[in-house]
Amino acid sequence: MKAMVLYANAGNGHRRAAEALAAVCEQDPRFSDVRLIDALEYTNKVFQELYANLYIETVKKAPALWKYIFNDTDQPWVKEKGRMLMHRMQSLPLVKEIRKYQPDLCFSTHFMPSDIISTMIRKHGLATDLNVVVTDYYVHASWLESYISRIYVAKEESREQLRVLKYPPKRIEVLGIPIDPKFETLGDPAPFFQKHNVDPGLPLILLSAGAFGVMSGEDMAHMLSGIRQPCNLAIICGNNKKLKAAIEKYIGENPAENINYHVLGFTTEMHEWMAMASLFIGKPGGLSTAECLACGLPMLIWNPIPGQEVFNSVYLLENGAAFSPDNITTLPYRIDELLKNPEKLERMRANARALGRPSAARDIVNNAVEHMNEGIILIPRT
Repeated sequence: MKAMVLYANAGNGHRRAAEALAAVCEQDPRFSDVRLIDALEYTNKVFQELYANLYIETVKKAPALWKYIFNDTDQPWVKEKGRMLMHRMQSLPLVKEIRKYQPDLCFSTHFMPSDIISTMIRKHGLATDLNVVVTDYYVHASWLESYISRIYVAKEESREQLRVLKYPPKRIEVLGIPIDPKFETLGDPAPFFQKHNVDPGLPLILLSAGAFGVMSGEDMAHMLSGIRQPCNLAIICGNNKKLKAAIEKYIGENPAENINYHVLGFTTEMHEWMAMASLFIGKPGGLSTAECLACGLPMLIWNPIPGQEVFNSVYLLENGAAFSPDNITTLPYRIDELLKNPEKLERMRANARALGRPSAARDIVNNAVEHMNEGIILIPRT
């Protein structure tokens, strides 16, 4: 049995979800071969740059415009023609690759490859199962396809949303957002504290620096120095070397007796830092949210992207797994108030843990294989 896992590299979440599914498939002896495909790599370079970067630049520099686009296109079966035409015009190389490979199962973590495969099933009778895997805690209209096998969503309300849209309930699975299988087996975090030289006697606050946008490293470090409770503070800077250097410079010149700093660049060990952490500060992207919940890690939400991240935020806030300060100036105060209240922190950890689905990727793959013989269905448009 052959599996093809497809995504479009427009935002890291779609890629990371696809990588998680591919990793599970590669460990599964039922699959003889597994292909991980970035659909954008099969388009021309100009389209690749526009498709991938336009979204990122829009949410950074014109969030109000992105909010309008998100809401305007969130009309089931109404605004799909332009999107699908754009995808079909760029799809010929990918169509050829899919025909050549002849996958038994397809998993799609982005609507671009979903559009292409659904069209191939309708027009060309492609013999495969199309499993659409939604990567946020809301199902935007872009995820809707006419021809599918199953659709995987992250919460029960999404099942009801799709049921109202005439999706057969038996073809909607609430199994979570697929995350790296490493989150399934984290276990006791004690070895991670020793490995990363983190004091296990103090709470660890894990901060994703990218959530603070254009804020300078000096301003960010100055703001964080307002935390008064004793803690470990790990700041993840990713590939932004300038930001990392600026934060390290400020910390070196302004040491804080109550904070043990750990300033990191890009890391492949985020799961270990999450396992150690007591609080995550950052944007509520679908994958970051799913990873935090899998670790029972409460979130301090900052600066969510209009649209999908607002829906993710609402889900977390409603379920007591997150909080959000009114203003960046009160962020240290809100952290201190939580650290001074370990009972509240533990309740939030329990709430997050109850929502977590660390085995989502494995559960989705197993479910798709179990239902392989049920075939493709046509979703009526209402």
